[in-house]
Amino acid sequence: MKVLFTFLLMLSFEAHAQKKLSSQAFQSSVRPILSGILSDFYQMITLFPDFPKELVSIVDEIDDLHGEKELIREKCPRNLGLACLENITKLRNRLVGVQAKTLELISRQRMSPSLHMNPLAGIRTTNEFMIELEDIKGSLDNAALILKAGASFKKPTFQVIKKVDELSTFVSLTVVEYIPFTYKEDFRHFYFNFIHPVQQQLGKTQNYEFLNRNIATLNFSLNLLNQNLTKRNKKTPEGMGPYLSVIHNRWNSLLRYYY
Repeated sequence: MKVLFTFLLMLSFEAHAQKKLSSQAFQSSVRPILSGILSDFYQMITLFPDFPKELVSIVDEIDDLHGEKELIREKCPRNLGLACLENITKLRNRLVGVQAKTLELISRQRMSPSLHMNPLAGIRTTNEFMIELEDIKGSLDNAALILKAGASFKKPTFQVIKKVDELSTFVSLTVVEYIPFTYKEDFRHFYFNFIHPVQQQLGKTQNYEFLNRNIATLNFSLNLLNQNLTKRNKKTPEGMGPYLSVIHNRWNSLLRYYY
C-alpha cells in the first residue's frame, strides 16, 4: 500500500508542469546538489559493518575514466589508431592505479566476525572486477604496442568503450554486494535506479537533459528508499539516520528547480 502511495505521488509530480532547466542552470544550481547527494550516500554506506571504505575511492577512480574514454571515442571514432595513442596510454596508466587500489582492498579483507555473508559476496565480485581490469589493461597494452610498431592493426573503438563501461557496472555490483542482506534489496534498487545513473550522467556534456527526462523516476527511487528505511522499523546502523535526512533535504531543495 505504501509503495502504491509513493507511486501515485510520483505520478502527481509528473502531472505538474515540469520546468526544463538549461545547461547553465543545471551546472550552477543542480549539479552541486547531486554531487552532495552522491558524497553523502557513499559516506552513509561505509557505516555498514564490513563495508570497505577503500571501495569508495575505487568507484571515484572508475567514474573519472569517463573523460579519457570520451577523448578516445572523439579522436578515434571507428578504430583505435595513432591519433588516440596518448589517450590509450593514459587510460591504461589510470587502470594500473585502480588495480593497485583494488589489490590493496583485497589484501585487507578478512572474514567477518559477524558471520554475515555479504563480505564473501563482496570479495567474489571484487575478484571478478580485478579480472575485468586485467583484461582491458592487457587489451590496451597490446593496442599501444602494435600502434607504436606501426604494424597493421584494427581494433574497433566501441569494444574498448564497452569494456570501460562494464568496469563501472562491475564496481557497482561490488558496492551492492557489500550491503548486508537485510538492506540489500532496498539499496540495490536505489543504487541502480538513482546513484549509478546520476553518477554516469554528471560527467557528460548533455547531463542536464538526463534530469529533465528522469526527475520523476529519480524522485520515486529516493522516496522509496527513505520510506523503506525510516518507516518500516528497519534498524539502520548508528549514524545513518542523519545522512538519510540530509540526502532527502538536498533532494527536496533540488526539486524546486523543476516544479
